[in-house]
Amino acid sequence: MVTRVLQYEEVHGIIRVSFPTGNYDKAEYPRTHIGYPNTVLVKAAPHSVSHPLTDVAAHRVPAGAARIVWLCLIVGLSLLVAPSVPVSAARLYASGPQHAGRELFSSEVGDAYICSQKMIQRGPERCPPYGPGARQVRLDYLRARLPSPLPELSVEEIDVDEDAITSYTFAYVRPLPAATYGHPEEALAGIPPTRQFLAGDNWVSVAGTIEYNGQTWYEINTGEYILADHIAISRPSTFSGIVLNEQPQHAFAFMNRDTFAAESPGGPQRKDILLKRYSRVTLFAQEARGGQLWYMIGPDQWIEQSTTARVDVDARPEGVGPGDRWIEINTFEQTLAAYQGDRMVFATLVSTGRTGTWTPNGLTRIWGKLPTTPMINRDVTNDSPLWYYLEDVEWTQYFFEAYALHAAYWHNSFGFTRSHGCVNLTIPDAKWLYSWTMPFAPVDLEIVYSKQADPGTWVYVHMTPPASNVLAAR
Repeated sequence: MVTRVLQYEEVHGIIRVSFPTGNYDKAEYPRTHIGYPNTVLVKAAPHSVSHPLTDVAAHRVPAGAARIVWLCLIVGLSLLVAPSVPVSAARLYASGPQHAGRELFSSEVGDAYICSQKMIQRGPERCPPYGPGARQVRLDYLRARLPSPLPELSVEEIDVDEDAITSYTFAYVRPLPAATYGHPEEALAGIPPTRQFLAGDNWVSVAGTIEYNGQTWYEINTGEYILADHIAISRPSTFSGIVLNEQPQHAFAFMNRDTFAAESPGGPQRKDILLKRYSRVTLFAQEARGGQLWYMIGPDQWIEQSTTARVDVDARPEGVGPGDRWIEINTFEQTLAAYQGDRMVFATLVSTGRTGTWTPNGLTRIWGKLPTTPMINRDVTNDSPLWYYLEDVEWTQYFFEAYALHAAYWHNSFGFTRSHGCVNLTIPDAKWLYSWTMPFAPVDLEIVYSKQADPGTWVYVHMTPPASNVLAAR
């Protein structure tokens, strides 16, 4: 049944609409999107509009005339609208869109009216994409479009033994201050230290240990020792990305935290489906709910966008040739994808620059490659909280000024911003990219520069959030 809107008033941003049966407040829709059940007209200004099923006018109606109009509408619409019956998903989609290129709801009606729940169920293509029951119609539609069985992307994991990720043993220097000596006996003799770690983040490589005068000392460089009390041995992340055997047909994502799937967007959690951090999911559709974007990963399985790092197959940037190798870094998603022309061949998580040291956008080329190098913040002194000293940073590839792709052994925050501007990768991912990119760099060479005859691989950095108005994901 479609009910006439007799009169309305706006009080403090809330629309009060007068029905024959009483007054109801509704604040969920803006002034032109009032979502009352059994209501068609929602225009805030007095004028007439046309609905595919009936015409309704918005203006104040005298009380006596209101009763007459009310009765006429009931009688007239009872002849126009068939009795309500449940509509199965099969029937709904048989008359609705059959492919992603056709919209589920009308894009021509604007905000002139809103359909009743029964109208939306019977003919969503004649209704605007809001109103009572519209969300459920969308969710049913998306569920019915899920492929069966759900496809699995053909990939290969980077097979690296946890004990063979790197030949280095890395350690964090703390507490500070901490001093190093040419030999432990120099500390006992009161000889000034070789150097001191005073502030900031300091990471070193441990080459060996010795016992001297009842104390344990670590050798961090040839002829440089530090007391073991100032050393915390750390193990690098074991996460690695994927090598793709085929072009993805759907967007996919890496989970950036442990998350239970939900039954529906914003709905109850499914305690039987726990998605672990760094696991991978395929995104079949998306739905906005309450300012959040939700992804469908299976039947009655939804995850909220902020728990993911999404990867889409994107077009080559202008200037990149059809056969060129190029790397795409989306700093919004904190993901990296490697392409050969239009074909995605690799994807993983990264950590790019955080606020204040953001990784710059743009299209550049790799200009230099080093299998290992120290990294130091030379903009400050070693007593500054902003100081950092990182020994033996592996698989470093400079692509713009001093910004580089490189391994990061000092954290496991991939999928979140973390760096001072460089693109952090796990050691296995950084090594895979190092061997894949141009110019080719034998590991026994300390540094390789790109040349005009041997240009470096393209690197494209951008910050692009997911499009929230897309009904079905690619």
